[in-house]
Amino acid sequence: MGKSRGQLSRPPDTNTSLRLAAQLQSCGRAGDLRLARRLHARFALSGVAAASAFLTNHLITMYSHCADVRSALRLFHAMPRPNLVSWTTLISGLAQNSMHSDALNAFASMRRAGLVPTQFALSSAARAAAALAAPRPGAQLHCVGVRLGFDGELFVASNLADMYCKSGHLAEACKVFDQMPQKDTVAWTAMIDGYAKNGGLQKAAVAFRDMKREGLVGTDQHVYCSVLSASGGLKDGWLGQTIHSAVMKAGFELEVAVRNALTDMYAKAADMENAARVVKIDPGGWNVVSATSLIDGYVETDSVEEALRIFLELQRRGVEPNEFTFSSMIKGCATHALLEQGAQFHAHVIKTNIISDSFVSSTLMDMYGKCGLICSSVQLFNEVEHHTDIAWNAVINVFAQHGHGREAIQAFDRMTSSGIRPNHITFVSLLTACSHAGLVDEGLKYFNSMKNAHGIEAKEEHYSCIIDMYGRAGRLAEAEKFIHEMPIKPSVYGWCSLLGACRMRGNKELGEFAAQKIVELEPDNTGVHVSLSGIYASLGQWEDVKAIRKLMRDSRIKKLPGFSWVDANNKTHVFSSEDWSHPQQEKIYKKLEEVYERIKEEGYVPDTRSLPCNLEDTAKERILRYHSERIAVAFALISMPATKPIIVKKNLRICVDCHSALKFISKVESRDIIVRDNSRFHHFGKGRCSCEDYW
Repeated sequence: MGKSRGQLSRPPDTNTSLRLAAQLQSCGRAGDLRLARRLHARFALSGVAAASAFLTNHLITMYSHCADVRSALRLFHAMPRPNLVSWTTLISGLAQNSMHSDALNAFASMRRAGLVPTQFALSSAARAAAALAAPRPGAQLHCVGVRLGFDGELFVASNLADMYCKSGHLAEACKVFDQMPQKDTVAWTAMIDGYAKNGGLQKAAVAFRDMKREGLVGTDQHVYCSVLSASGGLKDGWLGQTIHSAVMKAGFELEVAVRNALTDMYAKAADMENAARVVKIDPGGWNVVSATSLIDGYVETDSVEEALRIFLELQRRGVEPNEFTFSSMIKGCATHALLEQGAQFHAHVIKTNIISDSFVSSTLMDMYGKCGLICSSVQLFNEVEHHTDIAWNAVINVFAQHGHGREAIQAFDRMTSSGIRPNHITFVSLLTACSHAGLVDEGLKYFNSMKNAHGIEAKEEHYSCIIDMYGRAGRLAEAEKFIHEMPIKPSVYGWCSLLGACRMRGNKELGEFAAQKIVELEPDNTGVHVSLSGIYASLGQWEDVKAIRKLMRDSRIKKLPGFSWVDANNKTHVFSSEDWSHPQQEKIYKKLEEVYERIKEEGYVPDTRSLPCNLEDTAKERILRYHSERIAVAFALISMPATKPIIVKKNLRICVDCHSALKFISKVESRDIIVRDNSRFHHFGKGRCSCEDYW
């Protein structure tokens, strides 16, 4: 017996070693930890493991495959002299088990031990650096690879390219990729994924096409997910359908990740029919990712009721919504100013503790702001424990929508003082706030600070804000000078802002110039003719007004009809001018007449300057009296409790006369009235408006 043990304490012969190694490999592939420990115990009792570095290395590999990294490390540290294979095995095992920092530390320790790494060790370390998106250690590994001549090795180069992509260093990734003598699926997928996640959406699509030409597409579902993400970002439905065909040919359509990516792609391309069809491929396979993509798609395509239906179906199936689901639903409520539904989602996120998510809390701030409740937005902001740039942007934007320029500036100054860097979105909101509050000098100061103090290059929308700012202040000559000195051409929004200012100020020449530019950029813009007609009317040039209206008739150009809507008793009520269709029309118009008489007694005088001069005064007054926002307010007065504010939404800019009338109505009815038009909010109360007649 003693002799037998003495023989086994020596390293086993080659055949025995290979046989035992095969058992360990089989156990590792199966991931059977129980069997792994039994085998290890047997080897330990016989002395084989301690006597053979070859078998110890296989034990380390086996434990790594069984996800028992602690046992693998214990074996490695017990080795008197770990060899190059031992180090490589350990680094690979750590990387496989997502212990990426440990893998990089092990690689550094191996180098300090004086061992020259193999391409396999380098490849595993590069994979760890990629997972950590760590460009500094990744670049150091790249240098080691170049020095050892491994940078052209397929696995090393693929992982280096992936590392640079995940770190956002696309130029370096492209260099590595282009220098590869051979390119495999991993390398192509890394580049496509890198392009898709770093804004190179078109390049991702081109890379996928080139990969297809190489005959490498079809073996990895991940590449389809990446290129579908790029296609969704491009909103290219045709490209998406082409990829969908390739997915079906490869047999990946039922894979959950691919199906989710397909749903998201179609939703972003506004093809909701195909998005819904993909979800229905596997009726039992509903999940929160695909449902959230559907919800977001319906919200973006203005189908909030469909989004709500999907949300309820998600709950019916017992699938828990996540922060992205709630953000999309709250965004839908914000867009349509659905306060009651938005408040219900607020209760949901408090109950599920998702309120702590910065996206969700910021979307709620935006929702309350767009429903006219600025105090609720500010209160929510103050309750947030950690203010991210998203939260600051949300509250500054709320101040901008409501014309609270000073408060927006104070919030911006607090943001920068707290060490949060503003971005281009921050400045759009800040400049809009300054514009709506008439803070021209302050707005120009912040505009000039973008590049000088914050390193942010002004974009088209920032220049448009300055044009709007000058225009609202009546400084049209400065607006024109600014346009001529701009390094980029104004957008349609910029020219529309100038045209609107010309309409308010009666500047015919500059207004016609702005209108010409709008028609060049957007020939189907119907608002141009209406604005020009308004300029001519304000100047009393009725022949020009007739000419514009004839042109509109001959060209079959229709003026965008004005609508106003108000929520009451869990229902949205929509009104148009001189609308006689509502079931409560008699009560509404009786209230309108009553209110009209009362505000006239208070000093209201109709402003009929924009109406044709050939109409009788009584006819002019009748047209103004039955504007959609006044009908909506009259309905709210007879339908809503006196303690609730009246919140009216309007698709067009509120007219001067209705603005004046609503100030008087708020006074005689002792009601707070909030109007959200297509530009901003007006808070009417006690005969005043929050805009101070500057809008």
